[in-house]
Amino acid sequence: MRLRRARRAWVGLALAFSVSLIVGCAVPVAGGLDEGDANRIMVALDHAAIEATKEADPTVEGKFRVLVTRDDTARALGTMKTEDLPRPHTAGVLDALDKGALVPSLTQEHAQLVSGMAGDLARTLEGVDGILSARVHLNVAAPDPLRMGPTPKTTASVLLEHRGVAPPLTEAAVARLIAGGVSDLAPTDVAVVWVARPAPPPATEAEIHHVGPIAVTRSSARLLQATFALFLLLIAALAVAALVLYSRVRKLTVEAETRESPAGKGPAPGAHAPLA
Repeated sequence: MRLRRARRAWVGLALAFSVSLIVGCAVPVAGGLDEGDANRIMVALDHAAIEATKEADPTVEGKFRVLVTRDDTARALGTMKTEDLPRPHTAGVLDALDKGALVPSLTQEHAQLVSGMAGDLARTLEGVDGILSARVHLNVAAPDPLRMGPTPKTTASVLLEHRGVAPPLTEAAVARLIAGGVSDLAPTDVAVVWVARPAPPPATEAEIHHVGPIAVTRSSARLLQATFALFLLLIAALAVAALVLYSRVRKLTVEAETRESPAGKGPAPGAHAPLA
């Protein structure tokens, strides 16, 4: 019974140590994220050969956070900075109309509406795979019943930052999208500017680590070390169990030989003396 309890205690200690070694070193690099933002970070980190985990953020209900191992924290933060992640929240029409004075003027209402429309269009463009950031500027004249003559022409300019050499959309497609979201705006009056950002290189040999004679990626080194630690603890537990079992069997053997020997004549021939 004592042997079984000792074995269970050693196994539990080994499992607890391994779990603490793997999980206890996880560090959150981003929190309070929408699921879409969390997925973008996961994809970017995976492309950089950084092992990451997405889970519900315990501090913000309905939000997510991304965790990496402590050794990969600096690389993960650098990758997120390069990819402009997490993306800043751009105010849309509903957000813009919720702010302002108690009784806003027509000019304020118009500015808020235009700002919200630009934010909605920017978020739509950022939802396209390959576009890192989008800025939309709308030049929409405020309605003025006292204005004489024609209404000034509505124009727009778009600044898009994309990953890789070729943009994911054509200039004409962006112009049509912007013009379709703003009344009295022609696609020919939309100026589109693309800024290319080189794609981050994949994991190289420099990110390969050696754990003894085994070569693994940096993200897997911690898991392999924890596995080795678990095996060492299990071997130690088996060694202790074997010693306890040997001592118990030895003691029972000596007691049996002592009982079988004639009274007063000591142990039987070939029997060993009892252990001290």
